[in-house]
Amino acid sequence: MEKQQLNSVVSELQTFEPITLAEMDGVSLMNRTDTKFVFEAKLLPVILKAVQPFYKSLEIKGKRFADYKTDYFDTSDFYMFTAHQNGKQNRYKVRYREYVGSDLSFLEVKFKNNKGKTLKSRIKSWVDLDNFDSIDTEFLNQKTPFEVDNLIHILTNSFSRITLVSKTDKERLTIDFSLGFAKGEIDKRLDNLVIAEVKQEKVNRSSKVMQVLKDNGIRQASFSKYASGATLLNSQLKYNKFKSNMLYLNKIHQDHGNIWNGNN
Repeated sequence: MEKQQLNSVVSELQTFEPITLAEMDGVSLMNRTDTKFVFEAKLLPVILKAVQPFYKSLEIKGKRFADYKTDYFDTSDFYMFTAHQNGKQNRYKVRYREYVGSDLSFLEVKFKNNKGKTLKSRIKSWVDLDNFDSIDTEFLNQKTPFEVDNLIHILTNSFSRITLVSKTDKERLTIDFSLGFAKGEIDKRLDNLVIAEVKQEKVNRSSKVMQVLKDNGIRQASFSKYASGATLLNSQLKYNKFKSNMLYLNKIHQDHGNIWNGNN
């Protein structure tokens, strides 16, 4: 995100009523429905201004957004990626997520069932790119159908996140920006992309933020950080399902050259 855009975002966030992590406990929504939207960074200050009366902004140590690092794991033949590419229901993601600067990190399993619900399980743990310890192994054996020895590190994802909490409904909104994906010597930056995700117990289209997004011409879109990052970093993967997303990334980053060319 450009410095001027980031300054506008920071300025808008300061107008929100703050909420603490402890106060958010009632809207943790580990079993939920997610609705995603993607748009250009220049629209983010506009969206924030419009939803400000209806949401509180998570504040941690005086800061209104947090930095995240996520390490994704899959099988050597990209089973989890392929399940997503093929539109398979009852699919998994395995990742370590670090809340940068907070001394917090979790091993997480996300399971999307055939009813469109996302169930997330997690334990406190720090990533080791080469080995799972005994506690992590037991957790993965309980929560996934995969042989732990067959899981390998695929990529690292970094981003910054704003979290908004509805004042009236059991609803959270996460807004991710300044995305990056890396593996080895390959590094892809998506600085003009914003991913907004509305998290609810069940989909409520009358949500204030959904109305604001619609009013600004932003429509619901399927966008997986893991699937997009894997496509960007691995030229051998089948990408039919994600091609429209890749073309959109090229379009909004065209001033910096193509992010993706189909061959990487």
